[in-house]
Amino acid sequence: MGYLPIPVDMYFEDFAMEVLEYNVLNNNNVIGTYQGLSNSDEDGTYIGFKMSDQPLISVGNTLCTVDGLEEYQIIKVSYDRYEDKPELLKAYY
Repeated sequence: MGYLPIPVDMYFEDFAMEVLEYNVLNNNNVIGTYQGLSNSDEDGTYIGFKMSDQPLISVGNTLCTVDGLEEYQIIKVSYDRYEDKPELLKAYY
């Protein structure tokens, strides 16, 4: 678990041009659609989602861009905090 230096909303605003819509699939069924932002850290490459959107994402789910051009199998989920509250869900692939 990491800590964010700024609120997650500000992070998404700073990189607004890179935010994409992702469908979350469980057994090939769409269970949600959320805005996400790709990034990487010492644990690997991930797509970050705002906790305020209440993303339903877990290990084994598939993330697919709504245009269908990118698809990722989730292998790990963790959270980053801001002011001791979870603000960013990180879905590693």
